[in-house]
Amino acid sequence: MSLITIILCLLILCLLIYLIVYFKFGYVESDNYVCLVGKTALVTGGSSGLGYEIVLSLASRGCRVIIADKIIEESVKDGIISATDNNNIILEQIDFTSFKSIRNFCEKLKRSETKLDILINNVGIGKAPETPSEDGLNQTFQINYYGPFLLTHLLIDLLKKSDDARIVFTTSVASFMHKMTPASVTSNDIVIPQYRMFDYANAKFLTVVSSDIFANKLKKFNIACNTYHPGVARTTFFRNTRKNLNYASFTDLFAFAGISFLRIFVGVPPEKAIQACINLATSKKFKNTTGIFFGKYFPDLKPALSSDKNFCTKVWSASEKIVKLEHHEMI
Repeated sequence: MSLITIILCLLILCLLIYLIVYFKFGYVESDNYVCLVGKTALVTGGSSGLGYEIVLSLASRGCRVIIADKIIEESVKDGIISATDNNNIILEQIDFTSFKSIRNFCEKLKRSETKLDILINNVGIGKAPETPSEDGLNQTFQINYYGPFLLTHLLIDLLKKSDDARIVFTTSVASFMHKMTPASVTSNDIVIPQYRMFDYANAKFLTVVSSDIFANKLKKFNIACNTYHPGVARTTFFRNTRKNLNYASFTDLFAFAGISFLRIFVGVPPEKAIQACINLATSKKFKNTTGIFFGKYFPDLKPALSSDKNFCTKVWSASEKIVKLEHHEMI
């Protein structure tokens, strides 16, 4: 083995160690103790993983928390009440692969709630089954992007009634690896790139794009909207992703290897991974902050193409049509 090869291998090893350490310890630390008594929060995907930890953190501050998830179990509510002594926890069923389910949920919420102070769009999946949703869409895209896009629109009226409303979207550093191009979007459709292993990254990238537009459009209503990336957290997210992988596919095998590596060597406990979200949702420091992509990794950067106004406008327009927004529901 030549000296150059040895040096190259050592450099790669050092880089790998640096990345592991950086991602392992590069999470945001919460630095606020704001009381949330009198406030109401909605956390999607709040029955497990990051969502569950977000609910715990909000409930521990006295917040009234509504958990919206596909699978609702009383044991989840009991666990939160036991941990926080906060009885003001509500469970609501919603299926993000169904626009009808999202609409039914929002109609019910409008009847039961007078206002909404915090909306955490946390629901997500690394890879959903490849069969189309009941709306005929890619399920990974619908759960991660189209569903939250529709939900947020339908809850704007409740958010307007808060004096400090905040929307937080959970996204990912994977959004930097998206494969979307200007040609991927027309004014009527979003054409998903061919390789399914990038569905998650593409959907999370579009989340960043739409969050920025929400932020701009909602300023006049005193509603802040931001995205955060939690880093790599050791949650059920990885298990749920693995069960939908096709192990006869090379790309899925590659994804499985990557997922396993990240979970073992880079993953952090979920209670640490959510701190950026809690800061955005509660801290006085972020009261007038909107339109940022927050997290300790790459804090001043956003994914490529997210600043292309023409592209972003087409994404928004196509999304409105795909989720079938009525004229009065548009912002």
